[in-house]
Amino acid sequence: MNTLNEEKPKHHTIINQNRKTIVKFMKNNDITNIKKFIFENNIKLKSFNVYNKFDFLIYAVGKNLSPSMVRYLYKKCHYKTINYKFILRRKNILTPLLLALIKSNYVLAEEILKNGGDINYKMIKYNILYCLYNYKSLTTKNVKFILNHGFNIDSINDHNLISKLNMDILQLILKRCIFDNAFILKLINIHVNKQTLSEEELNDLISSETNKIKVTDKWYQKALSNKRYKDIEEVYYYKDINYNKQELKELLLYLEMEYASLRIPDQYRLLKQVETQQIKIPMTKDDLDEQYNKLYVLLFKFLNYFIGYGKLRGLREFFRENEFVFKDIRYTEYDMITYAIKHDISNHCIKRILTYFPVSEIKDQWREIANEKKNRSVIKVIQKTLKY
Repeated sequence: MNTLNEEKPKHHTIINQNRKTIVKFMKNNDITNIKKFIFENNIKLKSFNVYNKFDFLIYAVGKNLSPSMVRYLYKKCHYKTINYKFILRRKNILTPLLLALIKSNYVLAEEILKNGGDINYKMIKYNILYCLYNYKSLTTKNVKFILNHGFNIDSINDHNLISKLNMDILQLILKRCIFDNAFILKLINIHVNKQTLSEEELNDLISSETNKIKVTDKWYQKALSNKRYKDIEEVYYYKDINYNKQELKELLLYLEMEYASLRIPDQYRLLKQVETQQIKIPMTKDDLDEQYNKLYVLLFKFLNYFIGYGKLRGLREFFRENEFVFKDIRYTEYDMITYAIKHDISNHCIKRILTYFPVSEIKDQWREIANEKKNRSVIKVIQKTLKY
C-alpha cells in the first residue's frame, strides 16, 4: 500500500520533468529533439495536456513559436479539432486562433486557419470580434484579418457589439461590408443578363445592402451625448438616402428616451447641424420645420409643467439650460404670458419669459387676469418690455 502511494508522486514528478524538457525544446523551435525525446522515452505527447491547466498548442501560440512547431504539435497531440476552448484561470476563454490574434501573430493565425481553424467559431456564445473586444485587442489590423477570412457579418450585431465599437473600427466594418464585391457582382450579373429593375426594386436592393449592419440605438445615443456629429455623418454615408428622413426622426427619438427636458438642447443642436449641412443628412425644409415644431411643442410642454406646478427653481434652471434654444426660437403663437399670470408666476420670471417671447401690446385679458389675481404690477413689468 505504501509502495503505491510513493509511486504516485514519483510518477507525477517524471511527467512534470518530461513536460519541462519538451517545453525547453519547444522554446527553441527544436522539433528534431522533441521527436527524439518522445521516441526514446516512449511518450505520447497528448497525455501531457491537462484540461484547462496546460495545453501544448495554446502554449506554443502564446509564446509566438514557429508555424512548423504549431503544425507539428497539432498533428502529434491528435486534437479532434483546432477549434476548441481553453479556459485560463477559470474566466478567460481562449482558442488557438483567438490567442494568435490577441498576439497580433498573423502568420500563426494563417497556419491555424490552414489546419481547419474557423473564423466563425463561437467561444460559448461570443464571436471572435466580441472576444477580441473583451481582451482589448480589437485593432483595425485584427478586424481586417477577420473580415478578409470569411467572418459572417450577420453575427456582428450579437450582444450589442456595435454599440461598443469606436468610430475607426465601425467605419472600417461599414466600408468593407456594405457595397462589397458580392453586391457589385450582383449588379454586374443583373447587367449581363439584361435584367431591368424598377426604381422600387433598386431601392429595395440598396436598402437590403445598407441594412446588413444595424448601427444600434446605444451607439447613436452615445455619439449624440458626446456631440460626435461627424461620426454620425460618417455612419449616414453608408445608409440608404431614401430612408434618411425616417433615420433623422429616430436620432431625435434617441435623445428623448431619457431625461427629455435635458435633451432639448441636444435635439435642437442636431437639427441646426443638419439644417446648416454641418451634418450632411439630406432633409427638405418642410421635414426640418416639422421636426422643429415638434421640439417647440416639447419645449412648451415642460414650460407648462414648471409653471403649472409652481416649480420656479426648475423653471429658472430650464431657462438656463435651454437659453440658446429660446434665443434662436423661430416663432410661436403660444400665449405664455396668460398662462404665467394665471399660475401666479413671479414678476421676475415673467420678465425672463418676455426676453424670449417679446410682445408688442398688452392684451385686455392680461389686465383682467392681473386684476383678478391682485397683481397689477405685472402689467407694469410687461409695459416696460413692449417691442413696438
